[in-house]
Amino acid sequence: MYWYRNDLKKAWLRSNVERALVEEIYGMKDIDGSGLSKRKLMDVLYERLRKRPYNKRLEISRNFVRILVEHKNFIPQDEKHKVEKAERSALKLKGIIQQQEKEREEREFKKKSAPPDAKLIYNQELEKINNEFKKIKELAPTKRGYALEKIFTKLMEISKISVHESFKIKGEQLDGGIKYEGHYYLIELKWTDEKVGGDEIGYFYYKVAGKLDSKGFLISMNGFTDGVLDSLPKGKELKVMLLDGNHLTNVIAGIYTFRELLDHALSHASYKAELYCPHAISG
Repeated sequence: MYWYRNDLKKAWLRSNVERALVEEIYGMKDIDGSGLSKRKLMDVLYERLRKRPYNKRLEISRNFVRILVEHKNFIPQDEKHKVEKAERSALKLKGIIQQQEKEREEREFKKKSAPPDAKLIYNQELEKINNEFKKIKELAPTKRGYALEKIFTKLMEISKISVHESFKIKGEQLDGGIKYEGHYYLIELKWTDEKVGGDEIGYFYYKVAGKLDSKGFLISMNGFTDGVLDSLPKGKELKVMLLDGNHLTNVIAGIYTFRELLDHALSHASYKAELYCPHAISG
């Protein structure tokens, strides 16, 4: 810690830490009645930040890192302080940030450099899926469900999402699974004449809970029984998210992609702790 206490305080404020929180922490006393050391001040600050929303924590941390790497003049406050070590650390941190920025730019470049006909190919394949989807609506429930599994697999393939088709394990039948952004999600597809109720949601949760680090999407084409969505628990560990026929129909109709739907559902669950997301996706 090569800043004076008052300079450290200014760095906190520049990083957008609330002034009330800064004054509160700086007013704390150690066991011997003296003010907290700079190291303890930082420990208390980050302990408090853990309780802040993720985006707020990220904003403050990024601002603090920016101030660190822009700092040019490290002045030792004690003969034991090794200024060279602080400067090397700041340079190393700056190098990490530059590498991350370079990787981000490379990812953006790859996205922009994608073949110009990629979207055209996607739309053509999506139209084929849409035509198949219209046909299976008239099938009997048992055949309809099986046909939906095949359509879902094709939809994942054109969406560039890793997909596993239906499989059985002892005592369980699973309609499949997907891997998205490094996470695994079990998939349950329901297309019966009846709406899905709480018991079926609970049973799917039981299936998901027994798998390592897994979560799941239950897609009920005919929706869910009255009141079941309002009765779902909030604020607990979310392992199952719910989608219905309108969600999937919107994807197949090209209103939004399945990747956009996943991001919408996951962000809704993360920020609002709700298992069921609205059909509309805001820009």
